[in-house]
Amino acid sequence: MITLAVVATALSACGGGGDNSSGATTSIAQMAGTYIMPCTGTTFAPSANPTDPKSESETATIVISADAASGKATISAQRRYYLNSTTCDAAALEFDLTFFGTAADKSGSKIYTGPAGKPVTASVASIAYTGLRFSKGNISFKLPAAGATVDKAYVLDNNVLYLSKGSRGPDGLGDTLTRGAVKQ
Repeated sequence: MITLAVVATALSACGGGGDNSSGATTSIAQMAGTYIMPCTGTTFAPSANPTDPKSESETATIVISADAASGKATISAQRRYYLNSTTCDAAALEFDLTFFGTAADKSGSKIYTGPAGKPVTASVASIAYTGLRFSKGNISFKLPAAGATVDKAYVLDNNVLYLSKGSRGPDGLGDTLTRGAVKQ
């Protein structure tokens, strides 16, 4: 059963913000825009039948609409998953989920290894769930209560957005960063 973890997963598929390469802190409200995580695909051998390889791919889009005066942002994060396609072929769309919420910066930060293998400082935002649209696929989960929150670390580096993902430590943040979502 999935609850607020669905929110975190949808968001992690889509991206993040924080310290940029110049070292200046970027708030979530300053990151308004559309960020696209390009299609990536893989081929794998299922454990049930390792001689019958399968493929999958995914893409994600995150839209941040910010109110710089309040320091908050409205966000949507869409994740699309394709089965038996490494190229995000529309005919292979298996799963399409969009998360809606609000985000506000929190105090604190976390150091991650960035895409260039160097340390980056991620800012932290509290993401509050406001809605979910499930457009395609089958999944069984309990919806989080309206206003339920999850913390996410984010880094914006040269118009590429990264979010925390993975196992959550005592700080409640994931232990790694997503691959980047590029600002359009």
